[in-house]
Amino acid sequence: MLVATFVAVSCGEDRTHEFLEKTEENQWTYSMMKDVYLWADEIKQPERSQFFNTTSKFFSSLLHKNDNSSYFTDSVSTGSYGLTFSLMRDPLGVKASRYYALVLYVKPGSPAETAGIERGEWISTVNGKTMNSTSGKLLQSGEDMEITTSYIDYDDENGSHYWVDGDTIQLFASRLFNSRAIYLDTIYNVRGSKIGYIVCDNLNGASFADGMQEALLGFATADVTDVVVDLRYCNEGRLENANAMASALVPSSLVGTPFVTLKGKGGDSISHYTEQPVNLSDKRLFFITGRNTKGAAEMLVASVNASRGMHDVIVMGAQSAGANVHTERYDSPYGFSINPAVALICSSDGEELPRTGIALDYPIDELKEKERLHKLGSEQEYILRNIEYLIVNGSLPADI
Repeated sequence: MLVATFVAVSCGEDRTHEFLEKTEENQWTYSMMKDVYLWADEIKQPERSQFFNTTSKFFSSLLHKNDNSSYFTDSVSTGSYGLTFSLMRDPLGVKASRYYALVLYVKPGSPAETAGIERGEWISTVNGKTMNSTSGKLLQSGEDMEITTSYIDYDDENGSHYWVDGDTIQLFASRLFNSRAIYLDTIYNVRGSKIGYIVCDNLNGASFADGMQEALLGFATADVTDVVVDLRYCNEGRLENANAMASALVPSSLVGTPFVTLKGKGGDSISHYTEQPVNLSDKRLFFITGRNTKGAAEMLVASVNASRGMHDVIVMGAQSAGANVHTERYDSPYGFSINPAVALICSSDGEELPRTGIALDYPIDELKEKERLHKLGSEQEYILRNIEYLIVNGSLPADI
């Protein structure tokens, strides 16, 4: 219900209706945020002039200082190129002012995948211009563009690395697309151990549920000894899908007990572990996390870790995003949507997810081998290679 926030009077004339008409989109946003937002009580009354800001700017002005999860969806979304990358100064130090974007991940079904861009490539120019400290924004969304790639090679004779020119690639305009939820799943045989490996792009929709069940059933049929769940680029998903995967990884005796608790304005909402067609709780479990691991993926790791006991679950990689709040989408009558934080997330033991990210048993930086970043699923890939070493030897290499 919208409330007339201001009364504008000029020469005895009540102009409230005119004000509300010109600011109705932001009035709707303010009303919804006061009703559902986790930190609604701390929202300060906006100044009259703020109601004339763009809706996205107005929404941002209402957010709490600790909120890094709420977001705004415009009525005309440009989507993305589907690239996850790390923008950094020239790692070889050839030219200190020069920047390159190291491609870490390409979302399936994205314009970047269509263009043939692959993990491990360095993007050196965009539309003929060398990259700088702000060029990363150009690779997130926009129109058709031309990029050039480079790669790092090694001169055995001189004992030094050097840049090699790659390809010129046409990258088509950013757009909305549906990613394949399960990026890949496979089984490795490593010195008597059978390792089931699954990479989750996201935890959304029926495609995830079906793909996850098929992959885990394959692991169970093959009688794997270890399960590796790679979530390092998984930054979106639904609670029920996180629950389904978690329920397949914890003892079946926990069915009906809390998976996560959401603490919102209206009280607590509890999601309980559910019965699943397959259960792999007797397998040693490894989670791979990264800076892009967020939301449902974090609640999955935290709750399974707490439910199984930390001695039975190993978390490796980089610190996760620390998105410890649950967001929900609210569609406006004006074409845009707001996605505010509505609840704090508590794992299966009742503890709030840490804002600093999920604790790591073994911090491993995949960028340590940035000159040769292997494809996900390759046994030469840095983190997977070290997990296999840990499984076989009981410890990590000394030079990790």
